Amino acid sequence: MRTTKYTLLIILSLLSHFCIASDVSWQKQAIEQTRLNIILFINIAIFAVVLVLTLWQLVKTKRVNQHHYEQSVLDPLTQLFNRHGFHQSVDRLDNKSGFLLIADIDNFKSINDRFGHNIGDKVLHRVAKTLKQQVRDSDIVARYGGEEFVIFFPSQDSNQLKMISQRLICSVSALDFSDLNENLKQVTISVGLDKGSVEANHFELLYEKADTLLYKAKSSGKNQFIMGHLESASV
Repeated sequence: MRTTKYTLLIILSLLSHFCIASDVSWQKQAIEQTRLNIILFINIAIFAVVLVLTLWQLVKTKRVNQHHYEQSVLDPLTQLFNRHGFHQSVDRLDNKSGFLLIADIDNFKSINDRFGHNIGDKVLHRVAKTLKQQVRDSDIVARYGGEEFVIFFPSQDSNQLKMISQRLICSVSALDFSDLNENLKQVTISVGLDKGSVEANHFELLYEKADTLLYKAKSSGKNQFIMGHLESASV
């Protein structure tokens, strides 16, 4: 009996030691797993922060580049292309043959002198918006300088261009500026246009022809267009 008792005590002692050892081992494994999980979470968090910062920087850089591009090609007052933007746009065209239209606001200096440059700027803005609204998406509109606007039409249809020119003149003359000043009754434009190429070595000649026609329209009474080899058309 005594031997059996001692044997049972030894077995219980071994079992107890094994259970204690197993429990300690499990605790160590749990602590190690928790440590690994924390490290993994920290790494994921760092990666997520780096990814967000990288994406934010890319978006910021894209916006800055877009802003710089717009500053280089857009007129800040009218938001039309400026001279540089106009030439950059026509240079990208596959077909560089069409009609170049030059429009100039009639008596614009007197508008600035009588009503001030602030109202003059608003007149420019409204005229520019109207010109843009009256042409097609494929047509390139720009403020070329001062009160002068240019439009390139990649089209060979002279009858269509006559109708567009007439529509531009009528649309501008129909604008209401009385909210700016009750004495500013009407603003009109004169237009000259001719057919040719806007390739770099041909553009200057085409511009000179259209510009000559513009001044003929002005000297003939303003508020009208003259197209190369065609009759003038006033409103």
